[in-house]
Amino acid sequence: MSISMEIKNPVLFLRYCSSHKFLFFIFSIFSIVFPLVRSDDAEALLALKSTIDPSNFLDWKKGTDFCQWQGVKECMKGRVTKLVVENLNLSGLLDQNALNQLDQLRVLSFKENSISGQIPNLAGLSNLKSLFLNNNNFSGEFPATITLLHRIKVVVLAGNKLSGDIPPALTNLSRLYVLYLEDNHFTGEIPPLNQLSLRFFNVSNNQLSGEIPNTPALSRFNESSFAGNVNLCGVQLHNNCPSTSPAYPIIPENVSHHKKSKKLIIIIVPVVAGILILCVLMAIFIACVRKRRRKTQDGKSKGVEA
Repeated sequence: MSISMEIKNPVLFLRYCSSHKFLFFIFSIFSIVFPLVRSDDAEALLALKSTIDPSNFLDWKKGTDFCQWQGVKECMKGRVTKLVVENLNLSGLLDQNALNQLDQLRVLSFKENSISGQIPNLAGLSNLKSLFLNNNNFSGEFPATITLLHRIKVVVLAGNKLSGDIPPALTNLSRLYVLYLEDNHFTGEIPPLNQLSLRFFNVSNNQLSGEIPNTPALSRFNESSFAGNVNLCGVQLHNNCPSTSPAYPIIPENVSHHKKSKKLIIIIVPVVAGILILCVLMAIFIACVRKRRRKTQDGKSKGVEA
């Protein structure tokens, strides 16, 4: 039935409008409850694949449901929330732009691959809770943007070639539960981590130095969490840290000898002087005694003569 015929018949026209309003209402409700799947995540994943999967291990194909793709462990309302792509011999560099488009990720894991280069800026992953990039070939410094992810609980970067300092800003991550940074090339001191949430921690086999901070959080961990750092010291490693102002500073040999000679002179001179004074006093005392004896004897002899 055409619309022109419906308009001629008001009853049919009203029914026509009502049915279309009802369908529009149903479609609106459906779109709210079940939003249309965005293609952005699919494009981001394909862009990511293009830089880390030269051997085409990942079976990701355009036009298919990306929520069913290998490694996509969880989707929510058409967005990827859990991406776990592990032990697939992936290589190359992570695409920063593609990665940050996946802004609904809660869990991200590329562990046990051969991905290299610097860990990119992850500031766009504001919902991220767990990050596993261990046992790859990442280099460069600790990614500072991780310290801006205030929902993060798990950070595992062990078994890479990361260097530089461990950022003190990690102390701002109030939910931090796991921090594994072992088997890298980190230098400098350990930040004074004191999150009550911190339960798993390891910085062994790096090039860290200085004293292990004496915080309640770090005092929970034993020697295995700190071993393999030659210049690191503290209670957990059973070695005392050198004092900042050593009681016995290292002195050059010639200076030390000169000081010892001075000390000996300072000690000997008073002793010798004391002995001399004592001898003089003894001599005076003996002389006085003799003089007194002579006077006594002289007095006696005069009395006998009289």
